[in-house]
Amino acid sequence: MKFIDKLFAAIERNNSLLCVGMDPTEKMLPPGADVYGNLVAWAQDLVTSTQDLVCCYKPNIAFFEAFGPKGYRALADIIAWMPKDIPVLLDEKRGDIGSTADAYAKAAWEKLGADAVTLSPYLGADSIKPFLTNSEKAVFVLCQTSNPSANELQGHGNPPLYELVAQLSMAWGSPEQVGLVIGATQPKAIKKVRAICPDSWFLAPGVGAQGGNLELALTSGLRGDGLGMIIPVSRSVLQAADPRAAAATLRDEINAIRRQVVEDTAKKAALAATATEPLETLASLPAIEKAAVQVEEQPYQQLIHRLFQIGCVKFGQFTLASGKSSPVYLDLRRLVSFPDVLDLAVEAYIDQLVKLKYDTIAGVPYAALPIASIAASKMQQPMVYPRKEAKTHGTGQMVEGVFEPGQVAVMVEDVITSGGSIVTAAETLKGVGLQVTDAVVLVDREQGGMANLAESGISAHAVLKFSEILLELKVAGLIDTETFTLVADYLKAG
Repeated sequence: MKFIDKLFAAIERNNSLLCVGMDPTEKMLPPGADVYGNLVAWAQDLVTSTQDLVCCYKPNIAFFEAFGPKGYRALADIIAWMPKDIPVLLDEKRGDIGSTADAYAKAAWEKLGADAVTLSPYLGADSIKPFLTNSEKAVFVLCQTSNPSANELQGHGNPPLYELVAQLSMAWGSPEQVGLVIGATQPKAIKKVRAICPDSWFLAPGVGAQGGNLELALTSGLRGDGLGMIIPVSRSVLQAADPRAAAATLRDEINAIRRQVVEDTAKKAALAATATEPLETLASLPAIEKAAVQVEEQPYQQLIHRLFQIGCVKFGQFTLASGKSSPVYLDLRRLVSFPDVLDLAVEAYIDQLVKLKYDTIAGVPYAALPIASIAASKMQQPMVYPRKEAKTHGTGQMVEGVFEPGQVAVMVEDVITSGGSIVTAAETLKGVGLQVTDAVVLVDREQGGMANLAESGISAHAVLKFSEILLELKVAGLIDTETFTLVADYLKAG
């Protein structure tokens, strides 16, 4: 049975996201020289008293190894004894490559019988893939840990290393098989990674003895369906006078927050839906208080605000390249003059690019070229770009850059209206033997471009819909009611 299926079944049966950690110490065990017997008895008492309150158990291999060979043998027998309908997530934080990684995986899956493990990604994908050959198993990759000095390494770089790990994890496996470890002490990181990995499962240690705020962690990381997080707690349960009572209290606290998150998500979805309702419904939005849409609900809120502030989003009366009149104009060419906003935009593109499979990035001239260049540099990916016109000198080639026929190119464009520029660029790329199946854009103007591309065999992935930008600007008080309703009506008319 797959880890994810076993996990879902336990969550539903026990109505719980609580994971009890198993970190035995000598003080917890009965007196006596029978180390093996004491460990097994301790574990069986703990599981028997809490198995209807948890979604999984998390034995930490180090605590068992500290008891020597008898401790390791006890761990194997405890896992073998565990209820078959509750998954075991082995906390071992392994991280190596080649035959060593294969050996670690064999030990975890075949010798110990775990359903999932924690891993260190420091050596890259090579340290993760050996654990994924068994489709029934899952891994949780260290992303942003809960210890005080975590940011010395995990917060270094631009983007921070933990964000890069989150982005890369999307290419390592499905959200059902590759999860992330993000400490409950790091709610800002949880929120950011949730925006990058909307479907992934998070293991969020740090509640209790480490001081993590349970409510803040859950509201930052839970998916809208109230799932997507596992909350492991060890000392707060293991050292309690009544472990069962402590576990029950924690489960109920988690569930109360889960219910609120689900209710809030439904309310926000209903509010956002009004952006496409008839004009009379839109006109009622000014009465809705700003608090109705929280900062946390729009992961690209800062980007939206800065795009407006630097004039990339303009309202007025404009003539588009198609000759049509528009009350709104998107001018992303201005991004190159504002490095901070350009960086926000590039990170948003990367959030989409890491989900796709391709050999090279193809920037569409001209506004998207600097964006594609920076994204390719940050991701250490090759880049090409199609020319709008043939060269009359030099090589005369229509696609600049180094590539091989048959390679897959993902196109990067700034805005999609009808999709014409992307289709034209795709034809140029295909003309030299490149394959094109995906395009990433910053903004979808919601005027038929996505559907047009689909008809041409291209899947478009937009960071933002313009209706989302419009609603955010209205709620933030950056545009007035007249502008809001005018542009909303224009968008609906196509």
